[in-house]
Parts: sequence; structure tokens; C-alpha cells
Amino acid sequence: MKSLGHYPATRWVHRFLLLAVVGIGLTTSAPQSAQSAASEDRVGPKLEVFASRHYHIHTDLPRRDVVPFGQHMDAIYERYRQRFADFNTHDQTPMPLYLFRARADYEAFLQRHDLNGHNSGGMFFVTKDIVGLATWTEGKSRSQTLAVLQHEGFHQFAWRHIGPNIPVWVNEGLAQYFEDAILVRDRMTLGLAGSRRVQAVRGAIASGDVMPVAALLAMTPQQWGGILREDPARSELLYAQAWSIAYFLIHADGGKYRAAFGTYLQLLSKSQDASQAYARAFGSSDVSKLEKAWLAYAAKQEPDPLSTATYRLEFIGTAMRFLEEQGEPLPDSIEALQQTLVSRGFAVTRTTHHITDTAEAADASMFTYDRPNGSAAAFQLLAASRSDLPPRVIATGLQPEPVLTWSRDANDQLVMDIIYR
Repeated sequence: MKSLGHYPATRWVHRFLLLAVVGIGLTTSAPQSAQSAASEDRVGPKLEVFASRHYHIHTDLPRRDVVPFGQHMDAIYERYRQRFADFNTHDQTPMPLYLFRARADYEAFLQRHDLNGHNSGGMFFVTKDIVGLATWTEGKSRSQTLAVLQHEGFHQFAWRHIGPNIPVWVNEGLAQYFEDAILVRDRMTLGLAGSRRVQAVRGAIASGDVMPVAALLAMTPQQWGGILREDPARSELLYAQAWSIAYFLIHADGGKYRAAFGTYLQLLSKSQDASQAYARAFGSSDVSKLEKAWLAYAAKQEPDPLSTATYRLEFIGTAMRFLEEQGEPLPDSIEALQQTLVSRGFAVTRTTHHITDTAEAADASMFTYDRPNGSAAAFQLLAASRSDLPPRVIATGLQPEPVLTWSRDANDQLVMDIIYR
């Protein structure tokens, strides 16, 4: 093992769904490498194991590509542990993380363990034979891969430190909450509210389609899974509403419900029945008062400018990478880039947790962002850090400022990332 617990013998799987499709006139996908294609005809790539402080990372990536992921996940783990310091944290053995370069090798690895990874972007799994967190990196931005790891990493942490019987709504709600977190100089920024979830919940409230809170809190994993399989439209709202309620319990009214929510989680970690834990933590088994307060809060919630800007930077970066891979010259301004993409009918469709949205170059707002004072501003191109990389893109005036950056991996593949300064 190179430097960078006990689980019940049961089967437990969580999938992070992420499917990106990029089109310029037609649908395309990232090219399959020779190694990816070859993986279908053999057992799989040889995995080395790198030991970070909190993870054993099984990977076919070279050390230079693995180190940033290990450092990031160690920092995220420390934040999980700080926020759940009073929970069952006696088991501090490193947790297994499987990080593949190619999607085909990720799916083949899961298939060998009778797990279906098709159309998933990452997975936390527990079976009688193996436990771990898995994803792949090729064709995704580093920030997208980190979002998957943060989401699935929370499920892995919660399984160990809160327990395997955590209600599905709070497990999914908090996983999405931590998925959105960003690290700035090793400090985690939480409480970001992306537009897709906010708008999904607001729309459902306006149309009267939200699930009663009592029903959501009592939902079993089997019921949740049934909705995912049978009702994709309802699945979108399930995830968004679970996130919204968790967000509300942490942030609403200056943190009015935060202590009770923490007590609820602590009781769950001690194997208390979920309904009894809620009644003890919130002082009543009746959720109607809390539901009324949540509905009023969620109906008025607005997306935060940083999340919106980051989402649009991901769109711009996807477009720039596509043009670069097609051998087309990159425009020298955001305005010229917009014109080029509009002329080609460029669009990106993404599905995450059954929430699907499509961003189009024809939408002029995709090339602008809102500053804290409410004024709109255009993204700015910055000089490339190297001659073989595309220009960087920045949203000035936000705190912190998101910057779209570029690098190349050990296979000389272009890697997009969002950093914050």
C-alpha cells in the first residue's frame, strides 16, 4: 500500500445518478479509450492502493492524479467529523474508495460484484463480500467528480457513524447538502442552494404536488426505491424535497431548528426508532406545525448567486472542451463564444438524482451571473495558464470568486475544474 471496520453482512447500495449529454446539432459522447474498450475483455485494470489519512484509495490512476482527490476527501471527512463530533466515531479505520479512470472499468468492477452501475455517476455499496465508495474520472470535470465523492462519501460516513437505519429522506437530504459544499483554502462553505432544487420545490408547492412531510419522514428505502423505478417525475421531487427540508432544518430562522435536528440525528445514531427520535427531538410527533413553516420558507427561497454562477461555468467549460476536442479554434471573448455556440445549436442535458435539466447556448443568461448587489455581469476570459490549455473563465465580484481552470492528466486528457479564490 502506498501512502497518501466492521460492517454488517447485508446488502446496501446507493447510486449517484449523473448522465451528461453534449450536443452540437447531434448527440455525442466522450470517446472510449483503448484501455476502456479493452477492459470489457479482461478482468479489469490493476488497482494500486494509496493510503490517505481517512481513505484507502484503490485506483488505476497515477499518483499525481490521485493525490488531489485524497487530500480533498480527507478535508471533507474532517468536516463531517467536526459536525458530528458527538456521534459514534470510535471506528476511525480508513474507508475504502475505488477511483477508476474509465467509466467502463467502473461499471465492470461493480458488475463483478453483482451491482448495476449502468447510468450511475458513483455508488456507495455494502454487500456481504465488499464495501466501498466508487466512481470514475474520465470525461468529467474534477469538480463534478468531487461532488459525487462528497455525496456518496456522506452516505459512507453516515453508515458508519450514524448507522445503517438512518431514514432515507435525511440520508438523501444531507448527502445533497454536503454534495454542494465547496472548499476554499481548506475551509468548507455550506448552505449553497442550487437553482434546480429550489425551483423544483417552489414549483411543486405552487401546484400542490409536494409530498406531505409526515409521509416523507416515514418513507422506507423500499418505498423510495419503488418511486425511483416507477415514477421518474416524482423521483425528481423526492430528492429536491428531502434536500429542501434538511436545508430548512439547518438554516431557517437563524438556525431555529438546528439543535433539534442535531438531537434527532444523535438519537438515530443510538438506534432510536425514527418516529420516537423525532418526537423526542422536536417535542411532538405532530409535524404539521413544522410543515407549515417549511412550506412558507421553501416557497420564497431563492438560489444563491455562487451556485448559479458555478453551474453556468460548468456549461461554458463543457462547451469549450467540446470545441477544443473537435479541433476548432476557441473564441477570444465570452460574446464570441456565445455566438459560436448559438450558431451550432449547442445544448447540455444533465440528469442528477433524477432531476433533469437542459442548458442551451440560446439562453443568454448562461453567459452571465448575478453579483450580490443584484446586478448582472458577464463572465470574463483570462489568459490560459499554459499554451496547450484553453483560457480560464472567472466570475468577478462573488465571494468567493469561482474560476474555471484547466489541466491535463497523465494521459494528456483535458481536465476542467472549478476552483474558488
